[in-house]
Amino acid sequence: MDSDANDTPQHNVGDREPSSLTDTQPAAFLAALDEHRALVGTAHPLAILIVRLDRFQHVCDTIGNQRASVLRAQVKSRVAGVGAMPAVMHWLGPADLGIACLLQDGTDDTSELSQNIAAALAPSYLIDGFELFLSCSIGAAIDRPESATERNLQQAFDAMLQINRRGGDGIGSANQPASPRMATLLAALPDAVTRGEFSLQLQPRALFSTAEIAAYTVRLRWHHPVLGRIAPQDFLPAVESIGMMLEVSRWLLQQLLQLMRETEAVANVQFTLLAASADLQADETIFMLRRAVEAAGISPGRLCVEVPVCTVVDAPDTTQKAMRLRENGIRIALAGFGNDQASQRALALVSPDMVMLDARHLGNAAQASHAASSLQAACKLAKSHGAAVYARGVETSAQLDTVRSWGCDGIQGYLLAQPFPAHWLAQTHAAVAERARRLLGPADSA
Repeated sequence: MDSDANDTPQHNVGDREPSSLTDTQPAAFLAALDEHRALVGTAHPLAILIVRLDRFQHVCDTIGNQRASVLRAQVKSRVAGVGAMPAVMHWLGPADLGIACLLQDGTDDTSELSQNIAAALAPSYLIDGFELFLSCSIGAAIDRPESATERNLQQAFDAMLQINRRGGDGIGSANQPASPRMATLLAALPDAVTRGEFSLQLQPRALFSTAEIAAYTVRLRWHHPVLGRIAPQDFLPAVESIGMMLEVSRWLLQQLLQLMRETEAVANVQFTLLAASADLQADETIFMLRRAVEAAGISPGRLCVEVPVCTVVDAPDTTQKAMRLRENGIRIALAGFGNDQASQRALALVSPDMVMLDARHLGNAAQASHAASSLQAACKLAKSHGAAVYARGVETSAQLDTVRSWGCDGIQGYLLAQPFPAHWLAQTHAAVAERARRLLGPADSA
């Protein structure tokens, strides 16, 4: 059930390289990047690059950690000598260098910059009589003023990992991610649940009226030991094609209900499951949801199923299925809601409790001029039918102010909080709730 992220690390050079930026705590890099953004203004995008020195542990085994520090200093010096002077450089791990710099006017292509950095790092290094040759894996993403820098940094990191896991010595881009082959996914999926490769992430949703956390959206993630993190848009079609959707959904629901019971005293809020497939609206799935809720003793309204507008079947029994879900205390949300015929039809068929507007590109210069007014009209339409309206993908204060002015009931997005592992909920909810109060509450409460 899914559709849709210190300069000196806290581990030794010989430790396992982190597979997520959550492990590296790149706070210093992000702070320096934000400071530079304030200096250079918002007229131009920044390039964010993550450079991993391939097989760096083998180098350390040869020359020792002290000389490895000298080597890293030489790497930074060479990068600084590339034509586009880096605005920010920080080591995010023993072998991972984070770089951010302005792109040349009129371009949002990071390939030339990545190639220049790779070329600068390729010649041999001479350190205390050792001659060393390094290759590198480079991942790049574009950071625009209206987007969430944390997410862009994570995307650059993920692009780098895709290259590194394929042997390194290459360049990847978040704009053109490399997807695993379907045959590879089909072979890896059957035992993924029993091997413990699936996990859940949560992203909070907050109300304008109370400045409180109203719900968490539940996202399914797959981390394969060889393929690394695989995006839902890549693996969910494979899950469907081999008939595993019900099995995966059952596992997800069991994990979620256990989490809800364990954290009820801490986070007694709603949890939203993303139903990315029409199969998840089948009779068998509805029956599974009802049985699970009854067995777990979950209070009515604490579980919500979010259905994309594009998957709502235009048939009489769609309304009956929606009614059956509600009769069992399960709320319904429509995702990807807009001011179009498909949304209007889904609104009439499902009568949702809430709808989700996609505000990710709101205010982006590349967005169509009528897009904002269309979203505002969609908000008005949904509220006229008694549905609550939430804006998803809110990443800037300007976007927040805009959707609040439309009368939206709340927001979800990186401005509030990025997704985090579900098992962190008990320790994280209080901090997220405080963030919501500071962000959405009265000015004198901050």
